[in-house]
Amino acid sequence: MKKIILIATITFLSTFAAFAQTSKDEQEILKFNSEYEQAQINRDAAFFERVLADDYTFSSETGKTENKAQALEWLRKEKEKATYKLISLKSEDVKAKVMGNTAIVTGTWVATTTPAGDDKAEPHMDKGRYTSVLEKRNGKWVVVAEHVSEAQHDRKLMEQQVLKMGQEYARIIKNQDAAAIERILADEYLYTNERGKVKNKAEDVAGYKKPAKFEIFEISDQKVRVIGNNAAVETGTVRFKGTANDGKPFDGSERYTTTWVWRDGRWQVVADHTSEIKQ
Repeated sequence: MKKIILIATITFLSTFAAFAQTSKDEQEILKFNSEYEQAQINRDAAFFERVLADDYTFSSETGKTENKAQALEWLRKEKEKATYKLISLKSEDVKAKVMGNTAIVTGTWVATTTPAGDDKAEPHMDKGRYTSVLEKRNGKWVVVAEHVSEAQHDRKLMEQQVLKMGQEYARIIKNQDAAAIERILADEYLYTNERGKVKNKAEDVAGYKKPAKFEIFEISDQKVRVIGNNAAVETGTVRFKGTANDGKPFDGSERYTTTWVWRDGRWQVVADHTSEIKQ
């Protein structure tokens, strides 16, 4: 009887010790996860140099993958010249499962961002899910693989944002503000007019160096169709009147189609097309 009790006691203590070790490992992983988030906010490339495994792989919801060198290069560029400001990043519903020298971490990420250099911009919130695989190598935990997915944005909010940006775009054109045009147009921007002529961003911006003078530049009948999380198409009518840079007056109306992309924490125009409305 004593022998049975002794065996049962040993078994219980062994199980408890294993549980305690697992719990300790999980706590260590959760602490690591918190430090990882803070390093992302700080764009701390040195931290990621230490904790990303040499065979690290990152996968996004689009299927795009990055290795360690590519991830570090992006971080250093963002540190030097940020494309957007990461105000906050936090995890919710975080779970860690440790299996020997391997750990799997899952959770919901919530990020708040603004465009770089625009302190007046409204903060934008994104959220999604992530899964990280870690391994203990040489006594230290390193990240071997990550996969991140993004939740669907609020479509009504996106529509409202694009409608507002459409009005802002019209105001910029009326004021012939070259600096603002430079910011709002994406690098790959193309404009196609009613005669089939195509201009790229550089050509379009150059036109504002000899600006026209608008008495009227008003858009109406705005409609927005959201596509996924990062694109929207705006259509409408524009009524304009003024004087061209050669002194000739103009007065007319056009239908327009503007394609917007959400990039670097802000909406940018990638394409415009206009067609004349005959009087």
